[in-house]
Amino acid sequence: MVSYRYAKKEEYCEFVDLINYVFKVDFEKVLPKTFNTDYDFQKITKVAEDENGKLIAGVCVLPQQVTVGEYSLDTNFLGGVAVHPRHRGENHMKALINMWLDDMKTGCDMSLLTGLRQRYEYFVYTPGGVQWEYILRKHNISHALKDISCEGIEIKPMAEAEGAFAFAAQLNNNKEVHIYREADEADKIMVCYRQHPFAVIENGKLAGYFITSLNREEISEIVLCDSRDIKKVLKAYFECFKTEKVTVFLPEYETELHRELISFADEYKNGPCANFNIFNFANVIRAYLELKNKSCGLSRGRFSAVMDNQPVTITVDDNGITVENKADEDAVVLDKLKAQELLLTHAGRYMDIDVPGDWFPLPLFWYRVDQY
Repeated sequence: MVSYRYAKKEEYCEFVDLINYVFKVDFEKVLPKTFNTDYDFQKITKVAEDENGKLIAGVCVLPQQVTVGEYSLDTNFLGGVAVHPRHRGENHMKALINMWLDDMKTGCDMSLLTGLRQRYEYFVYTPGGVQWEYILRKHNISHALKDISCEGIEIKPMAEAEGAFAFAAQLNNNKEVHIYREADEADKIMVCYRQHPFAVIENGKLAGYFITSLNREEISEIVLCDSRDIKKVLKAYFECFKTEKVTVFLPEYETELHRELISFADEYKNGPCANFNIFNFANVIRAYLELKNKSCGLSRGRFSAVMDNQPVTITVDDNGITVENKADEDAVVLDKLKAQELLLTHAGRYMDIDVPGDWFPLPLFWYRVDQY
């Protein structure tokens, strides 16, 4: 008889052994922010235990509060989904995820995860949000930035720059959209998924940071005290690492960085950021639609719908944005997957729904090191 329950603190090592075996990685190195003996592992992990008392499956969540302007949204990033190979096909993953989803329906605005679309559509997750990718090549730098000077810019591993982790945490926490990072935990957070954090130093003073992949061909996060410095910082980056190409990942609402990068990048594109499951539609729409209006601008209009049995009416006018928990008599009725498809993807323009075309997708985005 298999039982499903929260993990026990003393089962930490057994669970780590299980998940390492399933994924063939060392999670204490890949995700040190959550896989360490100081973290309350038992509060974020549900497990399946067989009749012999052995752990055969587990699913974790990472509770997070994301600040979006003046709003705070309670979210849960689901991850650590592991089933021992001998017990696959026995529905343990399904049972554990559904247990978490039942918990999340009260007091949680949304959940997200990364993974295969169809696998997690069964649990009503939709790929969405907006993640931009700018591909920069050496010839972009040598031609478009030939008159840009990077003199005085130094790039140093964050661990070697005094006070850099605390400085980077504060820069992150000052952003309009962020997940709070404790200064004394930043060294664990910013190396997750084998990322490498670097300090940007200008004329001897800390001026920003970026986080790269091991081969330096991806910049998953970049934050500067002055976004207008991005060109000279990237020129210094190419000179420092002697790379031929780098891809820079950005959220849609970082408009100052977009303005600079789009002027010389070789290629650029956008796509979904993660898979999302919305529990409180009005809260998520209100926060991210106001963010989109402030950063990109929105057309005026009104839209009323019932989304997964939740009435929502949105008005964008000269006074700003109003999101009400009510619906018109003739409101559009959408099930959860259709509502998320409208809000989180570009599919709305192909749906028979009368809504301004620039409202959606909502600009949800999670930096790599903030993911589970």
